[in-house]
Amino acid sequence: MPTANLTSRPKIAALKPPATGNTFYSHDGDALKGIRLAVGKTKKSWVLSKRIGGSVKSIILGEWPDLPNGFAAEEVAKDKLKELNAGTDAVTTKVVSLMDAFDSHLRESTAKPATVATYRLQIENHLADIFALPIEKVTRDMLLERLKKVSRQKNKSGQPMTSTAQHLATIIKMATARAAMIRDTRDIAHKLRAPVVADDTPSEEKVKFDPRETWPALDRINDCKSLVHRTAWLTMLFTGFRSINVVSLDWSQIDLGRKEIRLTKMKNGQSRTFPVADVVIEALKALPHREGYVFPADSRTGHIYSLAARTITVGEGDDKTEVVVLRQHDCRRLFTTAARKERLPEYIINQMRGDADKKVQDGYDVGSMSHADANKVAARIMLECGHSS
Repeated sequence: MPTANLTSRPKIAALKPPATGNTFYSHDGDALKGIRLAVGKTKKSWVLSKRIGGSVKSIILGEWPDLPNGFAAEEVAKDKLKELNAGTDAVTTKVVSLMDAFDSHLRESTAKPATVATYRLQIENHLADIFALPIEKVTRDMLLERLKKVSRQKNKSGQPMTSTAQHLATIIKMATARAAMIRDTRDIAHKLRAPVVADDTPSEEKVKFDPRETWPALDRINDCKSLVHRTAWLTMLFTGFRSINVVSLDWSQIDLGRKEIRLTKMKNGQSRTFPVADVVIEALKALPHREGYVFPADSRTGHIYSLAARTITVGEGDDKTEVVVLRQHDCRRLFTTAARKERLPEYIINQMRGDADKKVQDGYDVGSMSHADANKVAARIMLECGHSS
């Protein structure tokens, strides 16, 4: 085996690539025992040759110039050997990439199938290349740059994709925390936050209608030709529940007689039984089935995955365009606004929205919200969302 000065970056840079295959160099000296440099046509890689378990194994340590000399490669080799001895190496744990770590996290997660599907879609759309890399090649700067890139992008409504970036940051932290636990490595995404990009959209346009005028929610919802979709929209509007909790509802969660809906695994991790307005119960009674998902669909999850934003047509002929006027989360905003217009106490509104406990007393309150409260909010919604035609 040829030798070279593997402690000198310039000497390593001067090593010529072979015509074919790889040429392995050992250090010209007493140091760097077991460390080899494989010089190929396009790259130079550091390799550790070590007898492990009765046989000699070769472990890839990294590439030059990422590891500029043999001493840097030797430090990586020490960590690799610690992993092997502790059983936290990639081969033993079968966790090579961040995607492997995230899959491991999901196997022990209680997240709903729809939530898992959303996680995977977000990774596929924004993180696939990074999550496919070996864990040791992923850096915090790399992750932060990706979050910055997503934050600067605009969604279909022309607003910064800040919420998407925040969701990606959560996904990343779940993956890196799992990788750190299994592979006994540093959690590179600890306290990672998505950068906030200023949204220059006027505040009155946070919802797709002018709140000083009649809210168009009921008109747009009643335009739905599908009874199932129309009922899902009405349930969101008159309960203020998050869309994921509505579209994934099962009939076992609904008591039509007691006029209650029980939500499990809410975003805050809590479960809670909610009294709901009469209008919601009547809408649910109109559905033709009483088993399985309340809002079934031919989808990966078996239920409606997402409800398309409601639109209106503006203009005529070549100037005709579809304008978004109501999105899923707008229903939660409308519900909250209606509850405040009814001057309901903040703690009642928080309970009706399914928010986490905010004050000490909240933890002792076994449920102050009532059917009367729900009906008050419903009446206000019907008043404010009165038909425009």
